[in-house]
Amino acid sequence: MEETTETFTSYLPPEVIEYPGKWLVAESASGPEEVFLFFNRLEVGRFHEKRRLPGFLLVRDQTVSSRHCVISQEPDGRCFVRDTSRNGTRVDGRRLTPNLQTELELGQIVSVGRTLQLRLDGRPPENFAAEREEIGTQGLAESTIVTVLVGDIRDYTTLVRMSDTTKLQDSVNRVFSELEAEVQAYGGTIKEFQGDALFAFWEKESNDCHATQACRAALHLKETVGKLAANPSVWSVAGFPLQMDFALATGLVTISGYGSEGALSLSMVGESVVLAFRIEKFANKSTGPIIVCPITREIAGKGFKFKDLGKHQAKGFDEEHNLFALVKEKR
Repeated sequence: MEETTETFTSYLPPEVIEYPGKWLVAESASGPEEVFLFFNRLEVGRFHEKRRLPGFLLVRDQTVSSRHCVISQEPDGRCFVRDTSRNGTRVDGRRLTPNLQTELELGQIVSVGRTLQLRLDGRPPENFAAEREEIGTQGLAESTIVTVLVGDIRDYTTLVRMSDTTKLQDSVNRVFSELEAEVQAYGGTIKEFQGDALFAFWEKESNDCHATQACRAALHLKETVGKLAANPSVWSVAGFPLQMDFALATGLVTISGYGSEGALSLSMVGESVVLAFRIEKFANKSTGPIIVCPITREIAGKGFKFKDLGKHQAKGFDEEHNLFALVKEKR
């Protein structure tokens, strides 16, 4: 059904395809139920006239992200929901883990924004148990060389204790959103955000040398943080300036997915991961904000200027590492 621009939601049904039809039912105390039919996919997002396309459920609510969540259906009738929002998506009141697919059962309620609640309805999946056993994916653990980048907000514990936590969280979200885009622009992959820290990596298969790209990205991230710190519309924690420290470590890791068929996340295990998190703690005003392990420096060394920081023993390591501060790229 197509709604007028005065209504709370706007939806153009998709073309019929060879999937069992499902529908979301929006229950409202102030009026009749709305029904949104879909087949393989339905995306929920904030209303914008240019996004009025088949299969997009658009909501006039500023707490709804432009791309808030995606509800998908497999050929066997199973449905999944993936949260891609800032404010979160909930199923039966439980907040979903961002960017992970979670299975959605008939009758469950998806909550979006301030007030929108969508109940999944339709035919139940057929032969679910047998088909799932038959098509189960075998996990594959892959060993590869990567350069890990860790970025951490300096004095975050003090910020949490002394500042307005709502403003702090909103500011951190805005900062990490900007940094995520920068990492991707330089060919990196964001593995996760951990409270006040970001965790990204560059693989050996990248078009350019992984260590070179990671160093280039780290320098750019440092510049970006400086600009964001001076922008009150991004960093709005008055009296507490934004500062971040970074670390780069290169080495062999094992990468694999984990979780159920519909809810996968990325696992990365290797000494370079631990080392990056440990050596970042050596950054201070005298070293500069980017600390680099000796392997990263050796691989990317010709293209960058480094400052030798001498040997340091990172927590949990028996041997010392000769660490370096990344200063700038050579032109």
